[in-house]
Amino acid sequence: MNLYSALEKRAGKFLKTIIYPESDDPRVIKAVKTILRKKAAKVVLIQKEGATAIPLKADKNLIVIDQAFSLQFLQEYHSIKIRKNPDYKLSVSEKEIKDPLTFSCLLLKNNFADGIIAGSVYSTSDVLRNAISIIGSSKGNKTVSSFFLFNFPSSGRFRDRVFAYADCGVIPVPDALQLSDIAIQTSENFRLLTGKKPRVAFISFSTKGSAKDESLDKIFEAYKITKKRFPELICEAELQFDAAFVPEVAMRKNPGGIIKGDANVFIFPDLNSGNIAYKITERVGGANATGPVIQGLAKPVMDLSRGCSEKDIVNMTSVLKNLIK
Repeated sequence: MNLYSALEKRAGKFLKTIIYPESDDPRVIKAVKTILRKKAAKVVLIQKEGATAIPLKADKNLIVIDQAFSLQFLQEYHSIKIRKNPDYKLSVSEKEIKDPLTFSCLLLKNNFADGIIAGSVYSTSDVLRNAISIIGSSKGNKTVSSFFLFNFPSSGRFRDRVFAYADCGVIPVPDALQLSDIAIQTSENFRLLTGKKPRVAFISFSTKGSAKDESLDKIFEAYKITKKRFPELICEAELQFDAAFVPEVAMRKNPGGIIKGDANVFIFPDLNSGNIAYKITERVGGANATGPVIQGLAKPVMDLSRGCSEKDIVNMTSVLKNLIK
C-alpha cells in the first residue's frame, strides 16, 4: 500500500481540525479542496482583512475565521512578548497578532484546532519562531528539530522503501546531546508513521574509525548518550552513508555491525549535510519527500517547503493526523 494511503487509513475516521494560515496561496486552496472532498480533516482558514473572499464552497468541515478575531488574544500574546522584553509595546503586539501564522499559533495554543500546516509562503524561520515562542516545546524537552519522511515509487530500484533524514531544517550545528535528542525524536515518529522498527545510523564521512577528526567526537558521543538513554534502540555510529544504506558495502566496511546496510533513520551531523542530502535524494534519487516535519513542540506545527506542491500539502496532512496525540 502507498505510504500516504496507509497513513490516511491508520489515522482512522475521527476528523482532526487543522489550520492552514496561507489561505491566499492557490496551492493551499487546491489542497484544501482535495482534503474536504476526501473528508480527511476539518479545515480552518484565516480570512484576511480587505482580502477577496476565499474561493471555496460552503462545507460542514470548513471554518473560516476572520482576522479581526485575533484581537481576542492580544493580552495573552503581549504577555508572551514582554516576558522576554519588558519594554515591548502593546501597539507592536497588536500589529503582529494579525499575522495569520501568529494568529493560528494562538488558536492552536487555545485548543481551537489540533495542528497547523504552514510554510508554502512563510519561511521555515517564520514558522519556527512563532511555534517555539507561542506553542513552546513539549514537556521535559529542550530540542526542537525536524525530519523528512521519504518513500520511493513502487517502480524502480528502491521501490516502496521508506526512511527518514534528520535534522534537515532547524538546528545548524547540533551538539552531542541535541543530536541524541534528534535521533530519539525521529525514531519514535518514524515508528508512529510507518509502523516499522527504527534502525538508526549516525552518518559521517568515516565508518567505525576509518578516519580521524575532532568533528567525529560529537557523533560518537551522541551515540553513547542515545544508547544510555534508550538501550533498546537499534543504532550505530559512526557510519558513512553507503555503509548504512547498501548491504554489500556494509559487509566490507562494517562486517560486525548492527546496521547491515538496512538503516531506515539517518541522523546527519549538521544542517548543511542533512539539507543537502534530502534535496539530492528527492531531486536526483526520485524519492517522494514530506517535510520538514517539526518535532519537539507541545502541539504539532508542520512546516512545508516553499517549493511544495498541492500533493505535498495533502500528504503533510496525512502525516500530521498520525502525530496528533
